[in-house]
Amino acid sequence: MIGIIEWVVYFLSYFMAGLSLKTGDDLLDEYEQPNLSWIPLALSGLLFGVIMTVSEWDLVLMVSIIIGVIISGKVNRHQYVIGFALIFITVLWLGIPPITGILDWVTILMTLFLAAVLDERGNDWADRNVSPRAYTFFKYRFTLKTSILLLSIPWPLLLPTAIGLWIFDLGYEVAGWIVKGLIK
Repeated sequence: MIGIIEWVVYFLSYFMAGLSLKTGDDLLDEYEQPNLSWIPLALSGLLFGVIMTVSEWDLVLMVSIIIGVIISGKVNRHQYVIGFALIFITVLWLGIPPITGILDWVTILMTLFLAAVLDERGNDWADRNVSPRAYTFFKYRFTLKTSILLLSIPWPLLLPTAIGLWIFDLGYEVAGWIVKGLIK
């Protein structure tokens, strides 16, 4: 049985992974400070790796996000290498969690991957002036967050991971607000 401290650490890991990823992204893309981006991207990679080793459900979410951003062309700077290296090292060190049903796992992976790609592409395509609702929907990546909640119905053990994704995104948004406030 998981205690309250484990749940706090679990969800805090998701929050910090989102916070550090967005900080690194913004330092690269928005504020052109690539030398400052290495540390948050390294922390994000470490946290992604740790989260991926918690359960098969966390693994499938993070793998779908990673594949989605790579396929969408969002990994476009060499600073991201530190994060990927730490993901790989952490997962090798801590071990891949057992996957109980490979067909279920692959089904979830493909669904979440498609949702992640749609969110990434939709974020690029949606125009605030043409369709404010679509713009907001994709800006906050609701395709992936809604998909994982819906997938939690047939796979209830996915629910903590779904909540983790929403907390990850909260960390991502908080970082955007903080970095905008600090670097003008």
